[in-house]
Amino acid sequence: MDLGGGKVNERYTSAVALTFGGFVRATCLLLCTCGSWLSGTSGARANDADVEVYARVVVSTASVRAGPSTTYRQIYRARHDEVFPVRGRATSGYWFRIELPDATEGYIQGDAVYNHEVGEAQAKSGRFLPAVFAPPPLPSAHGEIALIGGALGAGGFVALRPAWLLDPSFGIELTAGASVARGGRLMMLLAGPVVNFFPRSPIVPFASLAGGVVSSSPNADTFLLKSGSVSAASAGFGLRIGFRYRLTLRLEARSYVLFQADRYVPEEEFSAGLTVFF
Repeated sequence: MDLGGGKVNERYTSAVALTFGGFVRATCLLLCTCGSWLSGTSGARANDADVEVYARVVVSTASVRAGPSTTYRQIYRARHDEVFPVRGRATSGYWFRIELPDATEGYIQGDAVYNHEVGEAQAKSGRFLPAVFAPPPLPSAHGEIALIGGALGAGGFVALRPAWLLDPSFGIELTAGASVARGGRLMMLLAGPVVNFFPRSPIVPFASLAGGVVSSSPNADTFLLKSGSVSAASAGFGLRIGFRYRLTLRLEARSYVLFQADRYVPEEEFSAGLTVFF
């Protein structure tokens, strides 16, 4: 009896061990499955958070307007293969609200773009510090007004420089400036071409040539210039540095030659200021 009972107890103990082992294995499998599902879900949510909708221009050029209609003014001229973040859709008509490179927003017709989703890192690839810098609005501008200040020779200098842009790369610029120094005062009015290099870049180099007249009012103890007006010419080089929200800094240096009857007087300008496009 004892031998038989021992066999029964042994079989019972084995069955319990097998059942407990199966329960432990099933529990571990369930926990691993839940952990994988949760990590996969959180990863998908993280990936979803990094994904945005972008509009790629599929036509040669497309107008970006201030509102969802062709009656609104054009604020940007988009080129083929340019990509913009989509921020919404107009309540009427097939228009998308997009973010421009300078962080302002405009509307583009849906027929001119193809919408797709890309990650944030892919969207920002190829852009130079997009959180700070942005291309100046030269491609869609018809004109520019720059207010600058600096030094001309040994005196202070201020100037207003409006320009008429015939093309993003070329325009006609007017300089109306004044300089005050110990030797006297200079008033100038010059005009000439300005050439913009890489107008769609955040940093736009430019070169300028100008000619015109300079009016001199010297002090009694100076012999730099005689009182009156003389002809003048200038050549210069500068940089436009574009920031977000259409803020553009302008840095430049110019050389002047003031012509008198028997000699010429050279002067150098170093200036900086802000420019507005319209």
